[in-house]
Amino acid sequence: MLAKEFLDGYDCKARLIPTAITLAPAFWTLYYFYPSSVSSPLSLAASGLMCVALTYLASMYVRDLGVRFAGKFWKERDGLPSTRLVRMRDQFLSAGQKRRIHQAVQARFGIELLPPEDETYYASVADRKIIDAFREIKEFLRRHDSSGLVAKHAAEYGFARNLCGGRLVFVAEAAIWIVVCGFREHGPHWALTPGVVVNLLLLALWVPFAWRALPRMLELCANAYAERAWITFLSLTEDAGKKMSVSVGTTTVLQNRFG
Repeated sequence: MLAKEFLDGYDCKARLIPTAITLAPAFWTLYYFYPSSVSSPLSLAASGLMCVALTYLASMYVRDLGVRFAGKFWKERDGLPSTRLVRMRDQFLSAGQKRRIHQAVQARFGIELLPPEDETYYASVADRKIIDAFREIKEFLRRHDSSGLVAKHAAEYGFARNLCGGRLVFVAEAAIWIVVCGFREHGPHWALTPGVVVNLLLLALWVPFAWRALPRMLELCANAYAERAWITFLSLTEDAGKKMSVSVGTTTVLQNRFG
């Protein structure tokens, strides 16, 4: 119960796992230098606890890198999907869906999103209002989305974002440890040791993945999260409105019947 309060599912998926992947060259090199750290159950437990603590501490830095990366990444792509999808000029959602979203946001949070004609001339103001609305929606969904699908998509997006943010750290680690491991057994002469080989393999696998596949994964996860969040919010608010209408209608009938 204590562990669940300390770390939720989002923390594990979006922060700890990408940080552990980012630190993979360091963890491998530590094992290479100190294989005795996993030679007994006690030392394995101590080493594991230390790795978890280091991963948690480093996750704060990796998250910061992820947020910075996302800021530049989405600026080059005309904004976050959570903002872009609700712009009236965007074609992903239908005009009817966006009108219903505008009505739901106005009714629930009192935020009036700009109509198409104003959005064209006041693009920054329109985006600011959408961003403000989405912040409110995230809190609303945390409380009311019992399916957990939005949270799942949010964790997937956080995972890809933070992994993108830490990709240069992974490269720097691997490069440093390639040099260090090469001098480990041969003094002033660098050699191709097992530690060097593994770090070279990690680097060779990481670079094409992190610079080709990972940005595409980030876009897909962000689009899925934004779409799910807006549509789920719309469904929940409309369902609540229908239930309220039915309740009010039933109350009116009862009052008419029994005076």
